[in-house]
Amino acid sequence: MPLFEYLCKECGKEFERIVPRHDSPADCPHCASARVEKQLSVFAVSTSQGGDAMDSAPGCGRCGAAEPGMCQM
Repeated sequence: MPLFEYLCKECGKEFERIVPRHDSPADCPHCASARVEKQLSVFAVSTSQGGDAMDSAPGCGRCGAAEPGMCQM
């Protein structure tokens, strides 16, 4: 299930919610309002050595795929 970030339009609090689908409703856990806005989210990748995983990842450098062209980017 995907994790989405939201901003409540009533109380202004940000929160995260695991939802079954991208269009599933999410109420604010702080004020119970349904007036929430899905925020743009990004994910981060880290290695056990620390730093950015893309620094040492093989491939074209866009997604970390083992071979260039595997991810169709």
